[in-house]
Amino acid sequence: MVDADGRVGRVTFAHMVIETDRLVVRQPIERDRTRFVELFTDASFTVFGADHDVASANERFDRMLAMANRVSYAKQPVIERSSGTIVGYTGVDAVDFDGISRLEWGWRLIEEARGHGFATEAVSALLSVADESDDGEVLCLIDPDNVASRHVADKVGFRWSQRVDWAGDPADPTDVLVRSIGAGGPALLPPPSKS
Repeated sequence: MVDADGRVGRVTFAHMVIETDRLVVRQPIERDRTRFVELFTDASFTVFGADHDVASANERFDRMLAMANRVSYAKQPVIERSSGTIVGYTGVDAVDFDGISRLEWGWRLIEEARGHGFATEAVSALLSVADESDDGEVLCLIDPDNVASRHVADKVGFRWSQRVDWAGDPADPTDVLVRSIGAGGPALLPPPSKS
């Protein structure tokens, strides 16, 4: 549900669980914190992303929880069904782009889970929720050297828009891709934070 300003509205989605043949995608819960702090502080997991210490990893997980309470397709754990292990995440978060807070889709997997089609499977599953929930456009920001993620983005319907110097730094180029959600429309904006 999108309001007149293009902001995603609150949707009731308590305990939403998506199951695929090999994966479970569900809202993050507090007991996932230890695993995500471990992942966010692991350089092999955060390759092509920001490095975190324990404090910033906890802050990042807090943002995951908060956004999941506001957007049904916010970043969510990707769990391998056969082991019950959280192997990554997929979904949206807010990112400032061209001076506007926008919804940006992302995904990340542990090294052992890469190259098996898990990212495409998880992203596709949660995108189906987004397509049923809202109409608009989301961003996807990918490091030009991250060829595997670019292939996933292409498979799930993102299209290249432009290359930008992230934070104005020419040494940090970022490819900006976009995808229509639902019937398409203007940029999807995050809902206001709860006070």
